[in-house]
Amino acid sequence: MISIEKRAESVEEATKQGLLQLGMDETQVDIEVVSAGENGEDAIVRLSTKWSEEDGVLDFVCGLLDRMDLDCSLDVEPIESGYKVTISGEDAAFAIGHRGEVLDAIQYLSQIAMNRDKETYTKITVDAENYRERRESTLRDLAKRLADKAVRGRQRVELEPMNPHDRKIVHEALADREDVVTFSTGTEPTRFVTIEPKEPERTFGTQSSFRKFGIKTRSFGAKRRGF
Repeated sequence: MISIEKRAESVEEATKQGLLQLGMDETQVDIEVVSAGENGEDAIVRLSTKWSEEDGVLDFVCGLLDRMDLDCSLDVEPIESGYKVTISGEDAAFAIGHRGEVLDAIQYLSQIAMNRDKETYTKITVDAENYRERRESTLRDLAKRLADKAVRGRQRVELEPMNPHDRKIVHEALADREDVVTFSTGTEPTRFVTIEPKEPERTFGTQSSFRKFGIKTRSFGAKRRGF
């Protein structure tokens, strides 16, 4: 929260100057008349920015980074159902950590802090140096390469342990493929994704297979028999 005091010949003029300095309108600040300017004295007005949920997110993440002794800048922007915090600056890489572990921890703690004793959930996403997008692109490429490997070798491929968010990216990357199936195995924090090739559909007979009423058949002269 920012608080300033302005002096002017009248309360109205002091308020106008204060709003101009803050770059805000009257709906965004609390205005307190310290002195009405009687007996020829200047009027004094105190203007304080209103606390918002966005300010709370900024203050919490800033506090975490300060305790970690990291020199970073923060930007907070509203997103659907919450806020996105972007970390930048000299020490931003330290805020990411090994495969985003530090970044995930900051995001997890922020979500807990901002949703304590609340009826509605506020989503908090924390990113640094565009790590989230780069990580998703890397995982999608990896998933496709390993799926191709599984199909060529006709054997399942197990990925390294991942957090739930990364596992979801892998599952979604291969959801439309008809030649593999994916599933998660193990327990947290060592739960991992397995990619397994699907068994090819078998056909029978010397002539082309076809379906009749949902049943596979093959042709022997004029007769058709279902299996």
